[in-house]
Amino acid sequence: MRFIHSQALVVIVASFLVAGQVAAFSSPEEAADFEAFAAQSEFADYGTIPVMEEDGPQQTHFESWSEKDVSIVPQNIKITNLLRTLDLSRPLIREITSAAIQNIAEEDVNDYYFPVDLAYMSNLAHITAENRKTKEALELVKDEQYLDGQFQYYRIKLSSPLTPGEKMQITIKSSLSNIIRPFPTHVGQAEKQKVLYFGNPFALTAYPATKQKTTVITPSNVLDVLHSPDEVDVVIKNNQVILGPYNDVSALEHGIFEIQYQLTGAIQHVRHLRRDVEVSHWGNNLAIEEHYNFVNNGAQLKGQFSRIDYQRNPMGLRDGNGILGFITQIPKLASEIYYRDEIGNISTSAIVHQPDHVQLHMKPRFPIFGGWNTTWYLGYNAPLDGYVHNVPKSDKYILKVPVFVPMKDTTYEQVEIRVVLPEGSQNVKVHIPFEVESIAQSTIKTYMDSAGRSTVTIEARNLIEDHAQDMLIEYEYSSASYLTKPFAAAAMLMAVFATSMIVSRLDFKIGGSAIKKNK
Repeated sequence: MRFIHSQALVVIVASFLVAGQVAAFSSPEEAADFEAFAAQSEFADYGTIPVMEEDGPQQTHFESWSEKDVSIVPQNIKITNLLRTLDLSRPLIREITSAAIQNIAEEDVNDYYFPVDLAYMSNLAHITAENRKTKEALELVKDEQYLDGQFQYYRIKLSSPLTPGEKMQITIKSSLSNIIRPFPTHVGQAEKQKVLYFGNPFALTAYPATKQKTTVITPSNVLDVLHSPDEVDVVIKNNQVILGPYNDVSALEHGIFEIQYQLTGAIQHVRHLRRDVEVSHWGNNLAIEEHYNFVNNGAQLKGQFSRIDYQRNPMGLRDGNGILGFITQIPKLASEIYYRDEIGNISTSAIVHQPDHVQLHMKPRFPIFGGWNTTWYLGYNAPLDGYVHNVPKSDKYILKVPVFVPMKDTTYEQVEIRVVLPEGSQNVKVHIPFEVESIAQSTIKTYMDSAGRSTVTIEARNLIEDHAQDMLIEYEYSSASYLTKPFAAAAMLMAVFATSMIVSRLDFKIGGSAIKKNK
């Protein structure tokens, strides 16, 4: 049985609520909005939707749901205790799973397997593992050996072999993007939005667990648990929902858990970011330009935008999901900073100097409400010697720059980084601390180029703040290549001067000299 995606399973909850449990919503209009929202979901591939009637429920079990999944990894480990924290306080979902494990085999165990449902692989933005006591990072890779078409297993290499009967504790941290959905789907200009989260009330594990508990953290105590399994104990304390503890949980245990809660602010999402980095040794300059295609994925604006209401009470937008501006970081020594869109320069920006960087405050031409989108680009120059270092007694250089500079609480669907190296660069090598979609090398020509510049193009998807790390690009750039540009410029100028001299000596008059007539 595969774990069903949230956008489809919201229909299941709608069928229960609309039929007899409308009281879970604040008004009949809200329930009707939910029904309309659920009807738009694609659920044809997930079986028959259960329907609640006045006489009672019809058949409410999905046949595929009733089947027990069987873990295909070696069952040489038992989880004696597991604590999972699900942080819903921000648009990006953070999950921390701490497990106490024990070797129940007769030989040493080197690996621990962590399953992720394939339906959520496109949402999994980041995942790490560590030894809970020593905080030592553990190697974590996708395992291609165990494939069953339902789960992607990650193999975690333990810091040391686990001898028979030995115990240890590990922590797995993961981040999921684009999981929550706004509901109601439309809100007023200054109205607080609510969102829906669908997930598994049990911590998904590849091994049986003697005991486990899940704590769900929301931004505020304005929340409603819409659905949870009957066998799961649910306790609500302020802004926390506690599921369990419960005993003897099978491997790959699953269920339905749906919660609606209040989330103030926008759900910021960058559809596409193109980041251009140009290296110039002659000018000792690093030029950076970033192009953004941005959308607010929050609840859409109900009715039309009222500028009168906005000017009358601009602070009221703090309760809504409208975006008034963005903040990004640029280097402390950056110069020639600009912020523009398709129309031209946007003057509503400010620079705030910090001890180790500069904050660029950007205010778009209009507030960006849920469902609205905008595009812009920004750029600046910085001294090259702060980013490029020469390996002593060699022609090798190392460029160290951030993969990208993230905005707070923002997800990035597609990121393209283009690094333009000096003309004549050779033996280019790229080092990125995380997995990307592709890395390609090409050649482009700009001003005064003869052979063209080596260009590295990196494409990545589903990036978050955790990916804001430095990348290293090694390349060789000889002294002869360093002199190529000035020689080419000098040769071009000499050619222009020579052509000018030759042209100035030519006679372009029509006809020959005047012939004097003999009288």
